[in-house]
Amino acid sequence: MFFGKITLQLSEENRLILPAFYREAMKQPAYITQGFDRNLFLLSQPAFNAMSAHVMATSISDPLARLLSRLFLGSAAEIAMDGLGQILLPSDLCEYAGLGREIIIVGQGEYSEIWSPAEWQKQQDSLNDHDANAHRFEKFHVALT
Repeated sequence: MFFGKITLQLSEENRLILPAFYREAMKQPAYITQGFDRNLFLLSQPAFNAMSAHVMATSISDPLARLLSRLFLGSAAEIAMDGLGQILLPSDLCEYAGLGREIIIVGQGEYSEIWSPAEWQKQQDSLNDHDANAHRFEKFHVALT
């Protein structure tokens, strides 16, 4: 399970050295794809398989389903970790997410998001709006039982 956030450096060749706790999950092929918020999704093989099964179960006659498929599957790339614990991020995905040398990885349970610091700051600003938070999440019924 991935949680928390970490700041890492991306090399000029778009190589990223994964922290030790990510390496075990990424031993099998992993996947990276375009996220919904000008970010990237980094998924283990089981997480990618589960999400892609949901996407592929939608109707191709639905225009929004086709858009979702193009976004999620059309931009996906299989990535492999080398012996040094590095993965290579595709340049088109780095460009989409506005990634520079510094990146932020945010754990989301079964997957992680990769952000540029500027885009992540926009998310933080939104999340720090306590007045809005009092109402925006009520439909999710977050409970301990």
